[in-house]
Amino acid sequence: MQYGLDVDKYEEISSEPRIKRKTWIKTIAIKLTTILVVGILISRVSLLLNQSDSHGIAPFGIAYLMAVVIKGNKRNNLAAAVGCVLGYLTINNLLTDGYVYLVAIIIMTIYYSFVSTARKRKKELIGFITILFSFFIYGLLVNKYELGVNVTLCLIQTLVIVPIYYVINYALDSLSEISTNYFFNSEEIISIGIFLCLLVAGIGDINLMNYSIRNVIALVLVLATAYIGGASYGAMIGVSMGIILGVASNDMMSCVGFFGVGGLIVGIFKDTGKIFSILAGIIIYFALGLYSDSLTLKLAVEVLTSSILFLCVPKSTYKSIEIEINPDRKKQCLSENKINGIKGEFTFKLKELTRVLATVSKYLGSCNENENLLIKAKGSALVENLADRACSKCENKSVCWERDFHQTYNSFQLLIQSYEKGNIEIPKDLEKRCVKNFGLLKSTESIVDNYTVNETVKERLAEGRHLLSEHITNISSTLDNLLNEFKKEVIIDNDLEKIIRRGLNKNSIDYKDVLCYTDIVGRIKIRISMNNCKGADYCGSTVVPLLSETVKMPLCVSDDGCSINPQTNECVITIEEIPKYYMVSYCAVKSKSGESETGDNYSFGKTINGCYMTILSDGMGSGPEAGQESKATVDLVEKFVEAGFNEDVTVNTVNSIMGMRFAEDEKYATLDLTRVNLYNGEANFVKIGAAPSFIKRGREVKAINSKNLPFGLVDEVDVEIVKERLKPGDILISVSDGVLDIDRFNSEGFIWLKEYLKNINSDPKELSELILNKAKELSDEMIKDDMTVLVSKIYLAG
Repeated sequence: MQYGLDVDKYEEISSEPRIKRKTWIKTIAIKLTTILVVGILISRVSLLLNQSDSHGIAPFGIAYLMAVVIKGNKRNNLAAAVGCVLGYLTINNLLTDGYVYLVAIIIMTIYYSFVSTARKRKKELIGFITILFSFFIYGLLVNKYELGVNVTLCLIQTLVIVPIYYVINYALDSLSEISTNYFFNSEEIISIGIFLCLLVAGIGDINLMNYSIRNVIALVLVLATAYIGGASYGAMIGVSMGIILGVASNDMMSCVGFFGVGGLIVGIFKDTGKIFSILAGIIIYFALGLYSDSLTLKLAVEVLTSSILFLCVPKSTYKSIEIEINPDRKKQCLSENKINGIKGEFTFKLKELTRVLATVSKYLGSCNENENLLIKAKGSALVENLADRACSKCENKSVCWERDFHQTYNSFQLLIQSYEKGNIEIPKDLEKRCVKNFGLLKSTESIVDNYTVNETVKERLAEGRHLLSEHITNISSTLDNLLNEFKKEVIIDNDLEKIIRRGLNKNSIDYKDVLCYTDIVGRIKIRISMNNCKGADYCGSTVVPLLSETVKMPLCVSDDGCSINPQTNECVITIEEIPKYYMVSYCAVKSKSGESETGDNYSFGKTINGCYMTILSDGMGSGPEAGQESKATVDLVEKFVEAGFNEDVTVNTVNSIMGMRFAEDEKYATLDLTRVNLYNGEANFVKIGAAPSFIKRGREVKAINSKNLPFGLVDEVDVEIVKERLKPGDILISVSDGVLDIDRFNSEGFIWLKEYLKNINSDPKELSELILNKAKELSDEMIKDDMTVLVSKIYLAG
């Protein structure tokens, strides 16, 4: 068995390197194939020296090979060399001296594979000398040139290769940084664009049904680059493509105009989307064709084919490329990745905490003891304890507990059981033999009474432990829900940041940094760090109006205001959208008759997340003690909501906390929570054992009710959220039970208030006082429970 285990383990371990080796071989094969294909394409690009000559030169393949062999990888050297040889052989009839490139390739490959030096500069110098030497030997031995002519031609061809090599080498180095955190500059993007243009030009005059594949792919590359990078990149790639194809085809002006204008137009219209961008390109192409009398069926088919291929590429592909070439997009992506990484690490730590809480809850609530064995052990302990106390000094101890052990033991058990049943009686056989009956009875009473007290304490501790276990479970669950909410992303808006920076610079506002983002609820927020702060008045009177005009949106300073560092005099101000609505609230309170303090508590005001919140809690009973419970509920709910928790997490967490708080005296509290989004008017009503609320719109009055029990009565609350869309002028009324319970003859105690609200209309202060006075009137001034009326009205801002 052990041998078999060793074999399985060996096979399991050895299989992983095989998988890695297969993956490595596959990667190497793809890389070598790419190098080979690139070598074929780029070596097929030729330059015509003049319009009358049909033969030209092809320095690009040699430059590409040199850029590869400089890296020092022999496998890559061979693949590039084979690709360049195949490419040159396919266009040998179009070159003046085609075989001279083959000679240069062979010499360079042999040298860099076997005699290469370590320093890059020395490698480059020797490479150029090798190329020059190859051209010189070929001209001298094959073409039979005179020495002066041969030297001049060799120098010219070598000097043509030098700048091409640096462009290609720069492009290859830049391409190796793709999918990293590297930010490409304009020169690197241009070099990559020229390199791609050379690859497209290497397709040559391959046609499909008399239509040029090279022209179609070239136009797709220009359109895609323009759509990704905008007008500047589109014009750059278009002009580069036009020059390269123009030199190869001896029609430079037409090619530059065709590709350059197309890239420019599509780049200008990129923000309109793929379809409108390509429509703009098609229109300009057909306009150019009509204007230049070159509009043919061949041109139309090639343009339409390129447009269709451009549209077929998924938008996600364009976005991934844009992230690579656009520094702002890449910065945004990296920032989001860092934020998500921090979120993930934070979430992981808190997830571990929830697991710890779950484990604590599990072991607090579990009981591993066997009840039957426990009862038997307790019975034996009582008998032994009674025997030690009553028989330890008795002269008949040896007779009772040695000779008649079983009979004595059973008699002691019967004695204890009789006392537990409330009718203590010594068994007959024990009464005849025991000489200390009175002491035995007293000892039995004392031991059983002590045991009963201990058991009562243990039961209370067990109940408390079980209750604590349940509440820890609830807190763990709500914390887990909170983590899911925490994963919601805050989106960084780089485009808005550019607009804000431009506006601040234009108006000479001295600032240090700008951060623009959209929060979880979709609001735009602008966070500005400013030097030489002149106070919140300056920000409110100067900066905010300027930015409102810049972004064409009403803005205001957030509730956080302006935070100033007294040491550096630097301030950080947060500016946000002005809410569409604002609310005004007022509360009228009357305590129970005979009580100086009310058991109700309330709170209202704007929250940091752009909402307006009202809270009303009714502590069970009246007076200071009930007021403490309701105040604790209001404070906890207020803090949780301000911290960003949603209603579900808030209610269940507060329920668990209050459940542990209420457990001793069994006091409870209700919750009437209303949260209104001041940007869209959506209101969420949450009621935990609370009286109905009312929405008054003109003469229409709607009651909002729920069947949930007060805090502390259940382990977990099934939160029911009632959603309503409010309008300007709507009035919200929340009341405690004392206001509604005065109508004894109505099964639904809120009917009187609903009818009363239909006929009155006033501001929140007056309306709350009218409702309270009406309730006092209906109760004949005998206030049997605390009365609280909280009235809020919504208004249109501005």
